[in-house]
Amino acid sequence: MGASVVVLCRDNPCQLEETLSSLVLATQGLEPPFALELLVLDGSKTEACHKVFDAAALQPWKRRLIPRPPQGIYDAMNAALREVSGSWVAFMNAGDLYVAGGLALLLLHAEAITATPGLHRPAAVFGQAWVEPPGWSLRWLTPDPAMNHLECWLNHMVPCHQSMLFSVDFARLHPYPLNSGTKADRMVMRAALAPAPKQVYVAKPVCRYRLGGQSSRLVAWTSLTAENLRPGERLGEYLKVVLSPFRVGYPLLMWVRSRWFGWIC
Repeated sequence: MGASVVVLCRDNPCQLEETLSSLVLATQGLEPPFALELLVLDGSKTEACHKVFDAAALQPWKRRLIPRPPQGIYDAMNAALREVSGSWVAFMNAGDLYVAGGLALLLLHAEAITATPGLHRPAAVFGQAWVEPPGWSLRWLTPDPAMNHLECWLNHMVPCHQSMLFSVDFARLHPYPLNSGTKADRMVMRAALAPAPKQVYVAKPVCRYRLGGQSSRLVAWTSLTAENLRPGERLGEYLKVVLSPFRVGYPLLMWVRSRWFGWIC
């Protein structure tokens, strides 16, 4: 049994250092025979991220840094899937963080479902994410703690990708589409969670997701024409374009949307 964590970085050594530091506490509560593997996909032009990786104190993690020409985050994630050795895999962008015990919680939950008679090995499990706009005191949980009906919520929302743990077998059969802008992860998450038994959701925070990175840019023109987006999601992409001149608009829209769907579900 084991888990692989894939971290993507590109000339952001300070953010990479934060993410790697969070891994030390992320596995609190895990004991052998769980094996832990870290793969850092580095698209940097300099050696700064490599130096951070070499200096990180990450016992008992087996770790590798893989230089990768910058061809997009989903290209790098697909490449990482060919390299991981764990039976479960999680993806983090440099700058996103696990909360203490977050990864251990997901891994133990996934293995408990697998070991339960009558339940199949899940394609993925997920928990809550703290969403944090940079420079703000505003912070909220998604899924909202008020949410009671998972299937209803998944009809309107998707989990934070960083809060998910995927079966490697599933992930290799469902690579990230490269023609979907910043929304390729939505297609993979929906495939993993359809249909989603209630058991796959852990109603506890597992990670911190910081708005403003590659996957949450306000204007990503390729996302406007991404394949397989639902009508409401495509409308949301157009709203991003409208709100892009106003720095406060997008985080407030996300907060309201998260609270609203938590309440109605």
